[in-house]
Amino acid sequence: MLHTLLLFATPFSLVQDPSQELVHLELEDAIHRALQHAPALEQARMGAKAAEAGVIGAEGAFDPVFFMDATYAYTERPTAGGFFNGELDAQNIRSWNASQGLRKMLVTGGSLELSLRETYTRDNLPADIFGFNPESGVNLDFNLTQPLLRGGWTLAGTHQLRTAEITSDSSLARSAQVRVDTVQAVVDAYWSLAFALADVEVKELSLKLGEELRDVTRAKYEVGTAAEVELVQTEADIATRMEALLTARNSVTQAEDQLRLLLFPLEDSDEWKSSIRPITKPPAPEATDLLWESAYQVASLHRPNLAELRLDVHKKELDWKVAKRNLLPKLDFVASKKSAGIAKQVPDAMDIVRDFEFIGYSFGLVMEIPIGNQAAQGEELGARHQYRLSQRSLRDAENQVALEVREAVRNLNYLSARVEAATTASRVAKRQLEAEERRLQEGASTNFQVLEFQSDLETALSAEKNARMEYAKAAVKLNTVQGLAWDGGLFSG
Repeated sequence: MLHTLLLFATPFSLVQDPSQELVHLELEDAIHRALQHAPALEQARMGAKAAEAGVIGAEGAFDPVFFMDATYAYTERPTAGGFFNGELDAQNIRSWNASQGLRKMLVTGGSLELSLRETYTRDNLPADIFGFNPESGVNLDFNLTQPLLRGGWTLAGTHQLRTAEITSDSSLARSAQVRVDTVQAVVDAYWSLAFALADVEVKELSLKLGEELRDVTRAKYEVGTAAEVELVQTEADIATRMEALLTARNSVTQAEDQLRLLLFPLEDSDEWKSSIRPITKPPAPEATDLLWESAYQVASLHRPNLAELRLDVHKKELDWKVAKRNLLPKLDFVASKKSAGIAKQVPDAMDIVRDFEFIGYSFGLVMEIPIGNQAAQGEELGARHQYRLSQRSLRDAENQVALEVREAVRNLNYLSARVEAATTASRVAKRQLEAEERRLQEGASTNFQVLEFQSDLETALSAEKNARMEYAKAAVKLNTVQGLAWDGGLFSG
């Protein structure tokens, strides 16, 4: 009886809603879909794009800026009258002012500015007494400011840009780690669903065994060769097994949802209705001779979370260097050169400026020394501790990765042995049940003992299937814990 049930039991049997689409899914296809649609990975990609945009924004700080302005002003002021004021009681002054130019920040922390200023002034005083009326002035100015101590040179000048670049690289590393985690999550969900379906098969087999024993017991009871308590006992056991089967089927729907959430965008209600059936067979158990030290070396090179932490150390070190430089006084070199021209009309004054007939220049130093300098000292102290904290975080993460690698190697070998032991246990449980069924037919056993051996077989079969699925997860875990793809290769792209 037992041999027949084991031979003809339908794999992954489950009550199926006719309206549901059945999706047969290979593990590799599941991973491919998840890498396209997993929510966490989508978020990580968006974060990486946002960080990349930050680099563009930081580079924009060095873009030249064109500026211009134009104003009109009218002023009245009293005069003393008399000949020299043209017998006027009030002077009316009208002026038009405009400026245009380019300004650019330098990677050395300084700035350059080239500007052209035009002024046109007209009043109501006699021109033959006061010369130019109207009067136009044009100035061409060139100004340079270069910090020599605080805020000076490329360390400070490119700080924001380098910070943005490191942030972008960190975001890419974070996205890569999410990709590794997503692969493992899909693998775990895939084999969890495979086990849930296999466990339904085991529970259905157990129920069939109980029903078969009940039918035999009922026939014996009807002819008076079995007591009523034996029939009631089998019926009670069947009720328990039916409850276990319902629980197993509910576990399938839960496992499907966990996998479905990773595979589909779930923007269409039909994606919630499809039933997923894993069709990849779990790998044959095989112990590994990989040394954890070798696996750790690979993980140190390829684990994205370690790369992200190393970038964070670099960023905090850069912040600290800038903060240390900001402890210095402010000492800026400033220089300017100009060409000026005055005439009645702006075009005439412009000709004078263009020929550099009247020039001037200046240069000097501007110094500021904060008394106490506590603000800069506080920033330097904070940056120093942040740098040390980032180093500590990296070291702790490296230790954690080493622990994960050791556990992955150890777990794979343990589960390989567990599959073998569980397979032997289920084989023995099957033989024990067959032997006890023969003893029952000969009158040397009871229903209670047979039911016990049936339960033992159910437990052994579930344990065997669980061990195989857990081994399948562990086989991939040994790769992903090293930062590799699910099949042990390097991630592309």
